[in-house]
Amino acid sequence: MVRPPAVSLCIASGKGGTGKSVVTASLAALLAPRGRTLLVDADFGVGNAHILQDVSPEATCVDVVEGRLSAREALVACGKDLDLFAAGSGVPRMSELSSFELHMVASGLRELESDYRYLLVDSAAGVSHQTMAFARACDATLIVTTPDLTAMTDAYAFLKLLFAGRAGTRALLLVNRAASVEEADEVTRRIARVGERFLGAAPRCIGWLPHDPAVSACVNRRGVPVTLEPGAEVSRALRLVASALVEELAALSPLGFGSALQREVGFVARFA
Repeated sequence: MVRPPAVSLCIASGKGGTGKSVVTASLAALLAPRGRTLLVDADFGVGNAHILQDVSPEATCVDVVEGRLSAREALVACGKDLDLFAAGSGVPRMSELSSFELHMVASGLRELESDYRYLLVDSAAGVSHQTMAFARACDATLIVTTPDLTAMTDAYAFLKLLFAGRAGTRALLLVNRAASVEEADEVTRRIARVGERFLGAAPRCIGWLPHDPAVSACVNRRGVPVTLEPGAEVSRALRLVASALVEELAALSPLGFGSALQREVGFVARFA
């Protein structure tokens, strides 16, 4: 029997420093008990997802791109039901791969994604062609922002390119480091107003996270609060966000991340 592909979620941000990687690692830890999960570190040149999993990968996407290993051989086990496809660390050329190299990655992920229920992409910050290709290939995209004006502006820029590249894409918003639910609501309203005015659509807010010193303390311990400090305020908020995302993703019909990424990079006809 042919198994369906994993449902895919890209966790993205218009700029660095919004807490995107911590959110991704936390969601991976919370989703894995609900179904086998694959975490893809898509910041291929300067990835750090392995740090928050407290692992030191012997293989990364660099080995796949350079033809030494298959994507399956490059996987790193991070727990009973959680695997990591790790990025390179300090490999500048990996931040802008050729279409052929991206196709190699996409082909490898397509072969193994049906082994998983969830596929989470920890996106590189910004709006590069490579970053947008990964976001558009996912079934849904969660944009992480903070109340800072620069973060909100860059979140809108990301949203604009996401909507321009794929009609009908499922876009969600998470407000991180908010002082209160009122501040999170105001951030959501501001982004929604601009999106509806200039794009004709806006992301739906899936929740918000408080500023909590437990986050930086856990990162320094190479982990995240939901596993190291489950009683922390931010951990409680993350569990609510994860539950909301489970419902959101359950309503989707997975398109297949690997195949969708192949279409995005334009090599399907030549290599299918």
